[in-house]
Amino acid sequence: MRKNSVVFVLFLLNFMLVLGQSARTEKQSSFVNMPKESIYVHLNESLLFTGENFRYKLYCIDKKTKETSKLSQIAYLRLVGKDGNVVFTHKVRLKDGSGYGDFFVPTSVPTGSYKLLGYSEWMKNFDTTDFFQSDILIINPYQVTSEFYLEPQPDSTDVVGKASFSSTEERGVTSKNIKSPFLQLQMEKSELGKREQAIAHISALNDVVKNGDYSISVRKVDSLPSPTKVTAHNFFDNYVLRGQNIGGSGLKAEFLPQLRGEVISGTITNKESGQPVQGKRISLSLPGNEFLLKVATSDAEGRFEFIVNREYDNTNASLQILADNWEEYEVTMDSNDLNDLDMSFTDFKLSKQMKDYILQRSIENQIENAFKEQRKDSTLPAKHLPPNYRKYTASYDLDDYTRFNSIGETIIEVVDQVSIRKLANGERVFEIRPEEGFTDLSMLPMVFVDGLFIKRHEDFMDFSAKKIKSIDFSRDKIMLGAQPFQGVLLFKTIDGDFYNEFYAPHLQNVALFRPQPRKDYFDENYKDVETQIRIPDFRHQLLWEPNLDLSKEKNEIKFYTSDVPGEYELVVEGFTSNGNPVSVKQKFIVK
Repeated sequence: MRKNSVVFVLFLLNFMLVLGQSARTEKQSSFVNMPKESIYVHLNESLLFTGENFRYKLYCIDKKTKETSKLSQIAYLRLVGKDGNVVFTHKVRLKDGSGYGDFFVPTSVPTGSYKLLGYSEWMKNFDTTDFFQSDILIINPYQVTSEFYLEPQPDSTDVVGKASFSSTEERGVTSKNIKSPFLQLQMEKSELGKREQAIAHISALNDVVKNGDYSISVRKVDSLPSPTKVTAHNFFDNYVLRGQNIGGSGLKAEFLPQLRGEVISGTITNKESGQPVQGKRISLSLPGNEFLLKVATSDAEGRFEFIVNREYDNTNASLQILADNWEEYEVTMDSNDLNDLDMSFTDFKLSKQMKDYILQRSIENQIENAFKEQRKDSTLPAKHLPPNYRKYTASYDLDDYTRFNSIGETIIEVVDQVSIRKLANGERVFEIRPEEGFTDLSMLPMVFVDGLFIKRHEDFMDFSAKKIKSIDFSRDKIMLGAQPFQGVLLFKTIDGDFYNEFYAPHLQNVALFRPQPRKDYFDENYKDVETQIRIPDFRHQLLWEPNLDLSKEKNEIKFYTSDVPGEYELVVEGFTSNGNPVSVKQKFIVK
């Protein structure tokens, strides 16, 4: 009889596993008619020195409609060296199909040839040749350069040295301006002095163009040859119009599109057997003033996914398995690795004739970084509507009351409608009385301390109440995922650092791979000359605006030149609201 029971249990477990896998297969097959995507990246420069900022605007295009994609809410950008080392991987939150970010090139990055890759999670199901690819060269004068990138014999016929590049253009005064039938661009002056205001007039052809999505870069044309930057037109012809525009019947969607926001995922396995565990609830807690909590349930493959559709500033979070036997399980978070890609890299050589130019450029960068505080970009705080569990009906500032030593005394003597109950196992839990009806003893409140979710209330009971600043709570029932809670209870400490001090064995801290923050990029203004006259200005990047607004009938773009003479180019890239690519370039001189 016992043998038959064991066989039945094994059959039932196997059936549940097959059922879960079938459900996932059915879910995957529902994506076969979903349109493919392409990623375009407008970058400010393709030849970078250490100590400079690389800036980019990323556009996600629906290959079926040829317009900005409403499918993926997250995209990725990765810089890979010829040696295979990854310099950075950025996660970019998309709004209406586009997003932006930047990267400061540190001195740890060696001189070399690099490849910039742009893709979405959905694109990983298809041929990786559809990934956006662009060549990037980095020069690091603070490290010994590999002999591979050194010219064995200097070219004495060229002041700055000639370099042999594959798939590049040698940019100089002979390069042409680029015009567009959709946008009219005109600089008021083709020659300007140092620290002079430049004005460019841009007018859109019609409302379809006005309501498009664009980015603008104004930067000095480098004296050294550099890889060709992909324009929106080049991208459209070579990526969007190429190949199929939907997944197709043979698609096995291993990577599902991030339709509703950022996905943070992983797997729960049994520590002893190593097998995936189904049906276990797990929480993701992002502490802080604008804290967030997510609850997910593992599937037949032990996989769980948290969908985060709100901005956040957190760099760390905590995972907790919502089960008493949590110690039996192991949680493994998914990595963001890519399979090996077939990439060809640009070849280039540095000659001795480039020495003076590289030295001068490096000095200018050092001076700019020394005055970085005066020209600092502004990082914008995360902005989102607070979830319902951050809305409270009662608040207690403990400075207004007699302070007690323990949490229990404070709850009993100060806070109405909240109490502490002892369970059968001797542990204490918080209890919030509902607005109507009787308390459901099977449901506990959602408890936070400085935004950190506390699964086991007993862990917090002996914390000193004298360190608590305030107590807020609401009495409504809350459903988060499939997990019910009777009310919400928030403790705020005086120092606000509970997350850094608290330890519990069931709490697993994880570093978040968060999306790039929104920024306001610095724009120099010399109207008040007296305050700026003594600060040197060696900016090569005069303007970077990733969200160029062209909604007006006539648009004026204003910026100031720097102390660096030479040829500059104003570049506008983007797409009209119906998907037409737009590329405009205008040259001017600073004397």
